Amino acid sequence: MIDLLPVLVQATVTTQLQLKQWFARYPAGMPWSVISDYCIGDVNKGNDVFSFVVVAPHDKAENISEYIARVAPKDLKNTGKVPLGLIQYLTCEVPVTFSVSFVTRREDVLLRDYLSMQAMDALVAGAISFMHDRLALYQHKHDIEYHENAIRRLKAFKRELEHKGANAKLARQIHLVAAMVATLCNLLNQAVGASVIRWISDRDAMFERHDAVVSDLAYVYYLTQAIEFATPEQQIAQSHGESLATLVFEIPEKTAKHRFDELVRLPDYLAGTLADLNNETMAVSREKFDVVLNNVFVNSKNNWLVQMTSTGERITARSALFRSCN
Repeated sequence: MIDLLPVLVQATVTTQLQLKQWFARYPAGMPWSVISDYCIGDVNKGNDVFSFVVVAPHDKAENISEYIARVAPKDLKNTGKVPLGLIQYLTCEVPVTFSVSFVTRREDVLLRDYLSMQAMDALVAGAISFMHDRLALYQHKHDIEYHENAIRRLKAFKRELEHKGANAKLARQIHLVAAMVATLCNLLNQAVGASVIRWISDRDAMFERHDAVVSDLAYVYYLTQAIEFATPEQQIAQSHGESLATLVFEIPEKTAKHRFDELVRLPDYLAGTLADLNNETMAVSREKFDVVLNNVFVNSKNNWLVQMTSTGERITARSALFRSCN
């Protein structure tokens, strides 16, 4: 359905193995969370970044939020000094988090040469067809209503893409985020056998488009990956009726305080730092970015990058880690 999905699957093979080893202590069948934030379109930065932090079921979300509120009361933009407590949580030797940040060069304009309006229109058409096929599989009213409403939202998105004045940049962001979160959720399926995966995102304009149609695309891409790229063991499990993890989408409020504001600070510090990174010199512009880069990313086992580029005819991606020269 979308060429980006196999590219992301291939690029994260090593990441999946490390994720499985990192969280080996956790039994299957537990609920997990994926927290995301983005740094996109800043003319003063060299990169556009989509950061996702997997949070293990090691404690209640309320307790984790209280800890972050205490040790890191401000986001990266509004602080001059990186809090030690946040660094310690993101790098804790007792496995509680694992991050994957997708990085594209800002001059690629969110892979504009690859994700044309025509290509995205075709992708949404495929998603609508996929959801129509899935609809026939369900009997419960709740499932039927969700799929019918998702089809309605996807059709509205498709009509927007066909308009001459459509916001192409926002549409690309919606497709990219949907594919990325789908990839992360499938990594969790394969690595830890999650029962439920909750996606929590910071506020962003993409969630205001057609009642958060990004979550519908993420659901389609999640199932597409799970079906098309299943390992032989997963194919056997699916044939025996073993289900995938249930996805739960926490759509952020449009106004007032984000109820997961503290959790979103985890990917906020990562995305802000990587956006500032100079791809040629590997330098950053401020000390706080250097602190995050060297203390979170360098020589890390649990904080990974996926670098993405596009030539117009194809898209490439590769996993990467920062290593010190010492």
